[in-house]
Amino acid sequence: MAVALLPWTAWAVEREAAPVQQSEAQAPGYYRVTLGDFKVTVLTDGTTPIPFGSLLHGANREGLAAIFRDAGEPLDRETSINSFLIDTGEHRILIDAGAGRLFGDCCGRLPAMLKAAGYAPEAIDVILLTHVHGDHSGGLTLDGRRVFPNATIYLSKRELDYWLSDAAKARAKASHQQMFVQGRAALAPYQTAGRIRTFDAPAALFPGIRALAAPGHTPGHTFYEIESRGDRMLVVGDIIHAAEIQLQRPDTTIDFDADEALAARTRKAALAELARTHTLVAAPHISFPGLGHIARSGAGYAWAPIPYSSVVRDVGQ
Repeated sequence: MAVALLPWTAWAVEREAAPVQQSEAQAPGYYRVTLGDFKVTVLTDGTTPIPFGSLLHGANREGLAAIFRDAGEPLDRETSINSFLIDTGEHRILIDAGAGRLFGDCCGRLPAMLKAAGYAPEAIDVILLTHVHGDHSGGLTLDGRRVFPNATIYLSKRELDYWLSDAAKARAKASHQQMFVQGRAALAPYQTAGRIRTFDAPAALFPGIRALAAPGHTPGHTFYEIESRGDRMLVVGDIIHAAEIQLQRPDTTIDFDADEALAARTRKAALAELARTHTLVAAPHISFPGLGHIARSGAGYAWAPIPYSSVVRDVGQ
């Protein structure tokens, strides 16, 4: 039985029209670790339900629901939107900027989380985008103004060219059309200010910071490798939306993927390498703080979150 897709635009409008009802909010969401000489702070922009039953491809809704049920989760569960601040001492580098107001009042908490963690938005001097989807770039602007006025944005040239291309927009899925509008609006004030830089991955961007090409989810989708004193972390962007499914069955794709076949190949290659090397993973959509390791589990993989620590510890040890 075919499953009808819920377009991104309809979902976003629905989220804005029906804000999350909460009796009380959580405490400020940030979690700090060190990686060699770098201070890493994970920041939550909020959480939002995702209709995985409509958006995941590769199994029918009943099969997907059974896998989520076995994990003790509802099929359309809350999903984290995580950003990662790397304080190198010389630079304060934010990786992804959250959704801002795009999904209603569930999100857009990143500036407040930064302040709670001891940073003003004005202190951010570099923003690295894994890609331009709204839940990663929407928080760049507020009412058409730059939220991070002193920051320069870095992203793959292929990524920027794609989102600015009218021809690419015309070829894209119907459910992706609004993404182009949102992405262009998020980037526009930084373009006007001359605050956008592009690269061709692989590329060394700053000491200890490298960009690695990971196409499929979007054409210029990028991983960021963070390394200090031999300790290493990989920010993996959107290769994982639903860990319950996509680790067990890496062929499972999602409607948000621009090229679903390529996204699956990229995911399988990345998971195999991460399991082999035991590299620390920073994942924007795995439950906050989204820090852990990928381990082999049968024919697939499993997520092993780092142990929570009440003190800031070096995750490279």
